[in-house]
Amino acid sequence: MINLQTLKKREIGVLAEHISEDLSVFIVAENNENSKPANGGLRLLSYETDIDCLRDGFRLANLMKVKHDLYSTGFSGGKIVARSSNIHSVKDKLISITSNLLENLDGKMITGCDLNTTEKDMHKLFKLTPHVLAAVNSEVDASTATAKGVVGAFESFYKCFPSDLSNGVLVHGCGAVGKIVASELVRKGFKTYVVDKDVSKTNIEGTISLGDDANWYKNKFDVLFPCSISGLINTYNASFLLDKKAIIPAANAPFINEIIPKKLKEANLTIIPDPLVNAGAVIGDSIERYAPHEWSKATSEKVYEFVKDSVRNKCFAFLSLIQSGLTTEETLELIQNEQDTIIGKTFLA
Repeated sequence: MINLQTLKKREIGVLAEHISEDLSVFIVAENNENSKPANGGLRLLSYETDIDCLRDGFRLANLMKVKHDLYSTGFSGGKIVARSSNIHSVKDKLISITSNLLENLDGKMITGCDLNTTEKDMHKLFKLTPHVLAAVNSEVDASTATAKGVVGAFESFYKCFPSDLSNGVLVHGCGAVGKIVASELVRKGFKTYVVDKDVSKTNIEGTISLGDDANWYKNKFDVLFPCSISGLINTYNASFLLDKKAIIPAANAPFINEIIPKKLKEANLTIIPDPLVNAGAVIGDSIERYAPHEWSKATSEKVYEFVKDSVRNKCFAFLSLIQSGLTTEETLELIQNEQDTIIGKTFLA
């Protein structure tokens, strides 16, 4: 296992860990020679093994690295992943262990909410360590910021590829992010289908609920918004998406493998990469960290509008270059270098 504290080059590995019978916690982050703190949420899941937990940590930290680089947030990539067979009974221990690990790293890692951790958990963690960015004591909600960014990404698609979307759009997952995305799409006048394993969450005004329909991909719609789980789109259901017009993912890593998006793009389906789409929360973190005075006096709506504009503009640049014939990889490399100024410092309340 790589110990990043002994490295001088930019690699992703384990910065700190705690392993016990009922709870394992790993801080996975990149070693950054220019001293940018790593940033990524605290995720708690019932991983089958510690190796599975670590593997997910490396995957997510790499995604965070791409996202931070694309938006010049002033952070490097990182993630905290925790494993327990009973995720509800270990919350207090998780907060205590994580605070100790963060304190020992002395600012090299900053965290916030993720799966199975809440704003309330972050308040508790913040009382034990300052190395938390989760809009604590602020009206800004990280999930709302992410959702506004997703809407901005959709606006960029609709501007670059104006088309008939009369078949509607489908939001898969109506949690904290998905429910806001769905409501915003309804407000814009689009026929909006919603699906969630918890049927009660699909009760969103103006939407058409498909309940927990496992065959959601067989429905007629034009744009898919994955807002639920990683790996939602697999080899089987992807074959039903060939006639769709776009996939705009709020969820990380929506495809189960790298071959699927290539096949869908060959069918002229537009895919905006998830690190471009779901960056709302980290843009908010950048403001909170690097423009604290502006952050303290800004309304939540002002932050959300900044996030939406930032994601819309970045996605528009991406789609414009894609239209010119560049590959996704070439385009991402170009647009991550277009701005050296930390995005949070450009925010004006």
